[in-house]
Amino acid sequence: MKKPWSISTTVRNPERLRDFLRVLKKLEGQDFNKANQIKYQVLLIQDRLYKPLNIPSEFRKYYEDPNEANKEIPYEVAEEIFNHQNYKDPPMRGRQSVNPLNKLGFSIAREGYGPIKITELGNKFLASDYDIGYIFFKSLFKLQFPNPWSEDFSEKEGFNIMPFIAVMHLIEKINEKSQKKGLDRTEFSIFVPTLINYKRIDEQVEKIIAFRKAQDKNKYIREFAKDFYEIGNVPDEKINNLFDYGDNIMRYFRLTRYFKVSMDPFGSHWNIDLEPLRKDEIKQLLDMYSGEAIQFANLEDYLNHLSDIERPLLPWEKKENLEKIAESLKNTIINLIRKENLQIISDKEKILQADIKEMSKNQLENYISQLREFNLEVKERIKKIELMGDLNKIEEMIDILRDVKKLKEYKPEQFEKLIADAFKIINDEILIKPNYPKDDEGNPINHSPGNKPDIECYYKKFKAICEVTLNTSRLQWVQEGQPIMRHLRDFEVRYTSDEIFCIFVAPKIHKDTYSQFWISVKFGYDGSTQKIVPMTTEQFAVLLETLLNLLKQGKRFSHKELYDLYSAVVNESNNLNGFSEWADFINKALKDWQTSLLNKEQG
Repeated sequence: MKKPWSISTTVRNPERLRDFLRVLKKLEGQDFNKANQIKYQVLLIQDRLYKPLNIPSEFRKYYEDPNEANKEIPYEVAEEIFNHQNYKDPPMRGRQSVNPLNKLGFSIAREGYGPIKITELGNKFLASDYDIGYIFFKSLFKLQFPNPWSEDFSEKEGFNIMPFIAVMHLIEKINEKSQKKGLDRTEFSIFVPTLINYKRIDEQVEKIIAFRKAQDKNKYIREFAKDFYEIGNVPDEKINNLFDYGDNIMRYFRLTRYFKVSMDPFGSHWNIDLEPLRKDEIKQLLDMYSGEAIQFANLEDYLNHLSDIERPLLPWEKKENLEKIAESLKNTIINLIRKENLQIISDKEKILQADIKEMSKNQLENYISQLREFNLEVKERIKKIELMGDLNKIEEMIDILRDVKKLKEYKPEQFEKLIADAFKIINDEILIKPNYPKDDEGNPINHSPGNKPDIECYYKKFKAICEVTLNTSRLQWVQEGQPIMRHLRDFEVRYTSDEIFCIFVAPKIHKDTYSQFWISVKFGYDGSTQKIVPMTTEQFAVLLETLLNLLKQGKRFSHKELYDLYSAVVNESNNLNGFSEWADFINKALKDWQTSLLNKEQG
């Protein structure tokens, strides 16, 4: 019976792999024997990266008690939690957890294959300035079935594929033959994990086209699954698994920025296509690679392939191919600027005036990065202009912010984008910089990394960070409080001559979170007070509502009025007796601020 391929069901969120790799780094240089396989899993429990189902009652406090959940779990406790599971094969848990790191080329950790090694790509992933798109492009480009490192997807089972390249070929061919571009969630989930041999790409394309024409799509899926699995009756579980695999593969593929994913804020409906802005790179990749798996003489050759960040060969290693990419990008930006009739500052114009033919290979690579950043700036500027002229869209944003039930279903990165977009249209910022990784359209491909603020806000009079969360539980202050105050302090250190605020936004704010922030504002954090302004999404909606009312009058407010509001919230703490009074005051301050602004403008 055939089986579909997958990337990793052990770690569904690709970003979590970085933490798994960070923990494995602690064991680097040691043999991945049975003792260290167990130790690795215990370390994951200690770091709360893995939570077993059966936790002894005396240790549940480390997960449920807010006073303990922010503390490190002692290694001895983590070990006892692990032993309490009574696994039949305890070392297997460590092997399962390390498997995606090996599979994606971030590590070499297997019993009998020498000491644990973090590859060059893995170390780049662990670096503070890592580029998630580069990391996963390099990783997924190497992924192939079969390979000497794994027995999961063998040649005997029909596997012969470089999935990343083969799926590109699949989508390119479907786009040539069908008016509907890309693949929707159902099509991707059914027909991508079951594409196990590059020679069957054309056949799979025809099946997708037939599926689109089918009247009874559920019946078509079931018949297709029978044919693929080569069984008479396909359990629902097998079909449901394909959707799990599809969602998981999409999450990984979109991180490379070579695939464009259009998704609703809830993540339940999506469409995936090739990224238009990378059409030249994609064409060059498809011209060079068919999707056939690379042949290796032995395991050592394959491990060297995994460890070498320069392998396999990229078509733009040749300078003339880089020139084609740069020229195409530059022309795309010029055409976009002309189409939208935008005024561009002189410094940016110089980028477009650069002589591509005079550049070295390294200069071209840097130039292409500059062009991508410039293209993103232009597109975000266009989006802001469109949003400012669409009062219905602003009203829609206000309604969403006030609908707590709907917000709870949002993906974290989509919630971050909602708040970042709101900040961009509220007033006259110098820069609103969300830290979530973006695709070439500026849409988030994941949530912001844990070592940075969610959003950075730059104004003439002050600077601020904004931290957002969908968590409304009693553990809100544990998961958000300390990290936020730490991020704020780091930002304060970066800009010592500026006045710095932190705006915290959540659908609901737990009283313990108010208490934590109150202590920081009133009495200080790590030696000095901080300026934190907590707001519910309902309260944050007041800012947009005020802007909307002013826009209807042909007016708006500036960042100076925003500064007045933030300052009032922080300064009033000196006149209040506790965090409950402060929480009540924030609501009053917002209403007074809104009334004052609207009356002032009307007057």
